[in-house]
Amino acid sequence: MSRWSHTLDALVRERGRALYGYAFVLTGDAHAADDLLQDALVRSFRSGRGPEDVDAAHAYVKRAMQTAFIDAHRRAEARPRRDHRDADRVVPDPATASVTRDALHDAVLSLPPRQRACLVMRYVDGLSSPAIGNELGISAATVRGYLASAVETLRRTHGDFGLDATDAVEGGHDHVFILTTGGTR
Repeated sequence: MSRWSHTLDALVRERGRALYGYAFVLTGDAHAADDLLQDALVRSFRSGRGPEDVDAAHAYVKRAMQTAFIDAHRRAEARPRRDHRDADRVVPDPATASVTRDALHDAVLSLPPRQRACLVMRYVDGLSSPAIGNELGISAATVRGYLASAVETLRRTHGDFGLDATDAVEGGHDHVFILTTGGTR
């Protein structure tokens, strides 16, 4: 068995649940998350070579998921489709953490792919806007624009979830972690 094969086995065994959770946050759907993770693993290791340590492989697969997620939505934009989002809906301030988490998850899923990816990378991964820009191959200013738009859209359409636009734009150290429900395997 080759070195990359051992790395792939260790990655799936040790970090598979975390990678699946990340895919679920991006897609919002268990089946789509499975597909996204599987595609990222295939892309990352299909050449018979791949990262040789688990940390590098984890980062590489996450990057492959981010890219595949954004690319899939780019391709879908070229096809006619219906927008089933209710842009004028405002959710009142929920009373329980569970309801808030579910409402936040639904709200995040209503964002366009680039805004959603930037928001996930900021609040799930805890990355600053320059780091997100570096990961996605765009400028930090563009990331800050996506983050500001995302936070403003969430606030306008779904209410206040305690996300601070200043924190999102500046990429400060104090931030809210977005948690998902229903993403277990």
